[in-house]
Amino acid sequence: MEYTIRKLGQLAGVSTRTLRYYDEVGLLKPARINSSGYRIYNQNQVDLLQQILFYRELGVSLEEIKKILSSPSFNKLEALKEHREKLITQREQLDLLITTV
Repeated sequence: MEYTIRKLGQLAGVSTRTLRYYDEVGLLKPARINSSGYRIYNQNQVDLLQQILFYRELGVSLEEIKKILSSPSFNKLEALKEHREKLITQREQLDLLITTV
């Protein structure tokens, strides 16, 4: 499936300006640009955006995210497992705070 920049932004909950910036800095390039000049994204870019947003949620800078994702040793499955563990840890911390309150 393909997505315009607007549809991808809506799907991911980010602005089109953010997606254009990610393209500008080389973090998330569109799969292609159509004849009308619109950025078109496919499932690979959707998956990559998910990784970017996970790292952003963890407070990682865009520069660091770019280094991580472009590393030859980057493993998508291992990254997802790591994200999951960090989210579980955050949930446990929030549960403790809620209990304390």
